[in-house]
Amino acid sequence: MVVGSLLADLVIFDLDGTLVEFKYRFKEAKASVLKLLAEMGIFLSDEVLRKPTQDIFDEIVVQVKRLGSLDVNEVMERVSEVIDGYEMDAALTTRLFEDTIQVLEALKKLGLKLALVTNNGRKATDFMLRRFGLEGFFDVIVTRNDGFRLKPYPDGIKWVLGRVAISESRAIFVGDSPIDVKAGRAAGVAVAALKSTSFESKGDFDTEPDYLVDRLSDILILITRGR
Repeated sequence: MVVGSLLADLVIFDLDGTLVEFKYRFKEAKASVLKLLAEMGIFLSDEVLRKPTQDIFDEIVVQVKRLGSLDVNEVMERVSEVIDGYEMDAALTTRLFEDTIQVLEALKKLGLKLALVTNNGRKATDFMLRRFGLEGFFDVIVTRNDGFRLKPYPDGIKWVLGRVAISESRAIFVGDSPIDVKAGRAAGVAVAALKSTSFESKGDFDTEPDYLVDRLSDILILITRGR
């Protein structure tokens, strides 16, 4: 049940777990990245590996610079290529959630701007958007490869706000994970989180979302009430 209402001119979405089911082999991808790094003499502590992806990337850069014998851009490109491979494997088997098209079409009919901010790479993101015919819905798309710090940092969301010239008070970010909630909160926008087996109440999040919804289509109730 959706409680409350929201006046919004912009809806920003996460991608995997929000619009599509994305079976990313996280443990295998991490192991492959660590193996690659070890071959280059870079080793990450367990403490670092428990941090968000952006913080792990930042630590890799620190270590590369400390070594002084490797090129930072080349190392990060190789890391990205490994991640791209696993993301593309997942993109081939992903499925569209049943209410995704309905929600995007309804929001467009209301005249809202739509954006996508994902930690996935451009290659897999573009592939999934083309595969499901979603690319035409979004006014702005931000991926891992676009030069912004990844969620839970708010950089991508803030850039979208500036790009479409809409204030924080008239925007909402929709995601499914704690990093989505933290990113939206840090950007100063309203946040709606989708329930899952891991997150069934607001108290399950370190940072609470403004709204917790049972399914994506509940966003329509929330926003149309507001408007």
